[in-house]
Amino acid sequence: MDKLYKTFKRRLMLLCMAFLIFIMAAIQITVYVASNNVVMEQLESSAKGIAVSIASSLMWNIEEYKLFLETKDADSEYYRRMQAYFANIKANSKVTYIYTERKINDETIEYILDAEPIGSQRYSPPGAVEPNDPQREEVYSTGIPAGFMNTDYSEWGRLLGAYAPIFSADGEVLGLVGVDVDGSHIYSHLNRLHATLLVVYVIILGLSWISLSKYSHVILDPLLKDKLTGAYSKRYFEKLLQEEIKHSIRHKKNLALMMLDLDHFKNVNDTYGHVFGDKVLSSVSEIIKNSVRPDDYFIRYGGEEFVVMTAGTKINKVLEIAERIRVAIENNPVFNEERKLYVKITISIGVSNFDNLDLNARELIENADKALYNAKVKRNMVSLFSLGNTD
Repeated sequence: MDKLYKTFKRRLMLLCMAFLIFIMAAIQITVYVASNNVVMEQLESSAKGIAVSIASSLMWNIEEYKLFLETKDADSEYYRRMQAYFANIKANSKVTYIYTERKINDETIEYILDAEPIGSQRYSPPGAVEPNDPQREEVYSTGIPAGFMNTDYSEWGRLLGAYAPIFSADGEVLGLVGVDVDGSHIYSHLNRLHATLLVVYVIILGLSWISLSKYSHVILDPLLKDKLTGAYSKRYFEKLLQEEIKHSIRHKKNLALMMLDLDHFKNVNDTYGHVFGDKVLSSVSEIIKNSVRPDDYFIRYGGEEFVVMTAGTKINKVLEIAERIRVAIENNPVFNEERKLYVKITISIGVSNFDNLDLNARELIENADKALYNAKVKRNMVSLFSLGNTD
């Protein structure tokens, strides 16, 4: 595999991996946001439903609740009964906190009922005050239950909860039922889920890299090679020749071009048809590929014209390879199934050598083409370009 091909392969692999990483990152973010929102919305909806249910049960005996608002006696039978009721709800749901409150003024609220055990660190006794906030105020002003999400308290945890209004018989908002769910454990589960997904993604990326390394030629070859003959394309050859000239100059190694052209190929197409012509091109290409070394480059330069580029080989050896190709093609006629006969094919080859640092890629090709022109005079021969033989 030549260096330029390796460069294209590496770039292709990096581009594919970058695209794959982008897609996976987009999926990861989408899944995280979607799953987070779904879980949080479900918890919020559940908290809202519980808050509304508790508010409704309080309103069944609203006069007893109004009486407690006046006394706020934590030793009363009503308070103990409400605590037991709230504790039962907590035990049978994912609720973390249940309480009721009322607004003292626009800036302050006070707690009334609390599900926490009396004397515990998080217990709020009747009459304990706290600043009002916009979420509460919205429910007070509208009388409509509302949920809230992702409120992070350093002391209480990441709470997801809801408020439901408590109405008197004449429709006055006496206060709110507050229900909170601690979402911290939910986030832990989500984070573990997405950490697992990341591990899966890393495995997928690793397998993708291995697959790309092994099968990237499936993508590259159609871009760089001729489909019929399997030879490199002319466009790729132009880039490849520039690289090989630089390498030849840098390492002081010989570089040679063979320009190969099938003799009388137009007559073959006219006589036997283009389908058979394609068969001839494919057959000749196989002979050329089998005649050159693995490090040599085989290029389809035009319709029936090919190029072989060989680096690090002395010119005498290059001429031997060219002659081997010519003889192999001459000795391997192509069978025409339609007419049941073998068609003899010959080829003319022009050779140029990069033996002058003043030469450039265009001149090297032109020299090979001039040598090919000389070979085509007699046909079925190999001709080496020299300054004394340019006509």
